[in-house]
Amino acid sequence: MENILEEKLREAACTGDTEALQSLIAQNIDINSQNVVNGWTALHWACKRGNEEIARILINSGADPTVENFKGETPDAVCSSSSIFNLLNIDKPVQNNFAPNEDNNLKFVPNYVKNPPLNGNIDLGPRLRTRHPDLSSMPTTILPAQNDDLVLKVRVAGSNDPDFIEIEIPRWKLTYSSLLHICCQELEIKETQVERIRKLPNTRLRKDSDVKRLNDLQCLEVVIKAPRDKYNNGYQSISVCKDQTILY
Repeated sequence: MENILEEKLREAACTGDTEALQSLIAQNIDINSQNVVNGWTALHWACKRGNEEIARILINSGADPTVENFKGETPDAVCSSSSIFNLLNIDKPVQNNFAPNEDNNLKFVPNYVKNPPLNGNIDLGPRLRTRHPDLSSMPTTILPAQNDDLVLKVRVAGSNDPDFIEIEIPRWKLTYSSLLHICCQELEIKETQVERIRKLPNTRLRKDSDVKRLNDLQCLEVVIKAPRDKYNNGYQSISVCKDQTILY
């Protein structure tokens, strides 16, 4: 599959299909890959065709202008475009006999040259044709950092063990439900047992905005619901209320 995509990259450079070229580059294939027969790269074809836009995309994406084909020719050796020579930082363009659209002097002519695609659009299929957003050009503030976690210290309120444990929650996932889930998971309790989460010393967390205001190493307590005596129908037990009237 990789070899097929590499050949598609050279085809896109040859035919001038910029959309296909950018989609293929986004697949992280080898931009300097060479045809197994003649050793041509995508940049060779861009230079041969005199397509400045294609050449610029390739060069900006890391294409190596020093790669030689199997005849020992670098891309500039098959080029006749002064604008591409400028891209390649060549002061004195090499005079050569290559015309942009004449392929008869090539010993090996690829099928996409013999039978060019209709409208200049090569066949990539709908999946690869889908444009991918360029995340590198987007403001970094909207891209969540991969390791940007909020570290919190939590414990069960009133527990015999007074120690806190540290938990981590991604900052982009700071919601009350996420906090409740992680706390219960780490403290090995059920969410249905929790009455509330308290930010020490005395602030109750109720909604997502409360959670978003938490700071690193903030101390929290998970308050467990008081157990009900299943034998007293909701009334206090005799052991607690010895001097009170018992209701039946």
